[in-house]
Amino acid sequence: MRKGNPHKGFWFHFGRVMACIGILLLLTVLVVYLSVPTYSFKEPRPFEGEYLYNPYQDMNPDLWKKYHFHCHSRKYLGLTNGRKSTETAIDSVYRILGYDHYGISDYMGINKHNADKEDYIPAYEHGYGLIRKTHQICIGAESVYRIDFPFMQNLNMKQHMINKLGERSRFVMPAHASFTKGYKVSDMKYLSNYRLIEVVNPYGNAFEHWDAALSNGHRLYALGDDDTHDITNVHEVCHNLTMVNTPDLKAENAYDALERGLCYAVEFDNFFHFPMTLEEKAEQAHKLPHLTMAQLVGDTLFISTSAETMQEVKFIGQDGKVLKTEENVATAFYVIQPDDPYVRTEINVNGLQHFYLNPVTRHATSFVVDRRLDEINWAQTALYWVVYAVAFVAFGWYLIRKAKERKASQNED
Repeated sequence: MRKGNPHKGFWFHFGRVMACIGILLLLTVLVVYLSVPTYSFKEPRPFEGEYLYNPYQDMNPDLWKKYHFHCHSRKYLGLTNGRKSTETAIDSVYRILGYDHYGISDYMGINKHNADKEDYIPAYEHGYGLIRKTHQICIGAESVYRIDFPFMQNLNMKQHMINKLGERSRFVMPAHASFTKGYKVSDMKYLSNYRLIEVVNPYGNAFEHWDAALSNGHRLYALGDDDTHDITNVHEVCHNLTMVNTPDLKAENAYDALERGLCYAVEFDNFFHFPMTLEEKAEQAHKLPHLTMAQLVGDTLFISTSAETMQEVKFIGQDGKVLKTEENVATAFYVIQPDDPYVRTEINVNGLQHFYLNPVTRHATSFVVDRRLDEINWAQTALYWVVYAVAFVAFGWYLIRKAKERKASQNED
């Protein structure tokens, strides 16, 4: 009688164990993907109505504060590309830059650093995807939602994820929407049930996404972030920030301002083109002008900043069309036309800093109601789930039958 090779037996069993683990992981991912309900989407329509909602109408120009919501610290042994960013180093750099709030948004984890401070806002970046990053920044997060679709995502999955994250967070914000095309511009036509979008990010700006959403009647407000991964690299900090109009740094007041659109995104364009030290960046950040007026008088929108003159001001409307451009003015204005569903403003302050203001939007009444387009189609969802269940049972039965046949064949030998 021949003795079996013990080494061969070990590797055979090891291979079987690893194969089982692989199959279980594959089945888990498959179940997650197939468990997504099917959504029906109403057709969107542009903003319409006689009432113009201006988020800045009652702002106090003395209350602007510098906020930053997207920054990574060292987690998971540095595997998530926050290798040198300790919490204390993040504190040090953003204090030098003069930011009022700098939030840490680690991947799939809420960082409790500075949780005892009044400005603490729990946040994290949601998403496991590495190739096509369909990620979201969850601001005011109560807990981490562990489920994700790490590979390709269709419109159903993106809307479903926004909805599920919104149940656990104050705001769900698509992050770096144009980066790796995690969000397509065409997606923005139908996606709803969220308020914020990261419009300026060093890895790619998302103006086309923003205008696509606005043009289809989705009231979204812009944020700007550094998306810092290595705080020790001066080139990664002070690219973008968000100005928030709030009387203090209490989290609830910041949430209220973001919800109302009392904020705007800032881009430091010069930092992309000229090498600067941290001290030089800090000097620029401390001297940053701010918005002093964005007021509607009748149907005329007036814009001014604390700078003596603005190098260029663009008023942008439906489908991203430039409606008017003014150059070298202290105050710019645009008369909103009856056929303008929305008007947003871009300000090139001095060739160095750019402001991206939130839109004035049309509504039927002064009480603004946002329109949801998504609705779960339960009949179609149930049908698909029955088909999936039958397919899983049939596949399991097939595997069991083949295993029995193989065992019977071995016994006969």
